Amino acid sequence: MAQSPRSFSRATLPQILLVIALCALSLWLLNTLGAFRPPPSESVLVFRVEATGGYANITLQAGREVISKTTTVTTPWEKRVVVARGEEVYLTASNPSQTGQLSCVITLDGRVWKRQRTEAPKDGVACAGIVP
Repeated sequence: MAQSPRSFSRATLPQILLVIALCALSLWLLNTLGAFRPPPSESVLVFRVEATGGYANITLQAGREVISKTTTVTTPWEKRVVVARGEEVYLTASNPSQTGQLSCVITLDGRVWKRQRTEAPKDGVACAGIVP
């Protein structure tokens, strides 16, 4: 015995409504969790230099922050900069005492992104990249 089209549609109506409700709930949850927000257009970078001699010579380029002439700083030295995504950044450091260790670190939004370390007699490090 064949079912009439009318009784078939009445039986499937609750299932269709359930699927619609689940889809709406899923979209609401994804929106609440931020799945539809655009990624941030800027990132927070922290540049850090450490040298066992207490001093380092540095250069830096990060957005509008530019130290193009070699500058002597006391260590540990740190600089926080907000930079646009896609921007090329770099930090170079050398150890004028040419003893001990020298390191540079760039953290990106709180996570170590670039790192380099050396020991004397090598006296230079560079951390660089394009901000993702």
